[in-house]
Amino acid sequence: MEMLARVTIRGAKYFVGNIDGKELDSAAIYVDVELRGETASGVCTNEVKVEKSDVVKSILHNPMPFVAEVTMIQTTNGKANGDRNIVTAIRPIAPESKAAKGA
Repeated sequence: MEMLARVTIRGAKYFVGNIDGKELDSAAIYVDVELRGETASGVCTNEVKVEKSDVVKSILHNPMPFVAEVTMIQTTNGKANGDRNIVTAIRPIAPESKAAKGA
């Protein structure tokens, strides 16, 4: 299933190379997520896998953090905790607002 989400991206990383004879192309972004629960308040940062390093390379020129629209596909292995979201595209929208930074 493909979906769109508006997220605040705090960081991003990628790796392209060879480890033990296996070619790898991996990437991730770090996005704000709200804490839930009676004794929790605020946000933390979660890692979200990205399909290919080229997607991350295309946003590294943006000052972090920034707000973006991301396209994700959701996959599952059919078991509990088997869901995965994989980002396939990132479209920067704007720098994070001062209000969101807590200023």
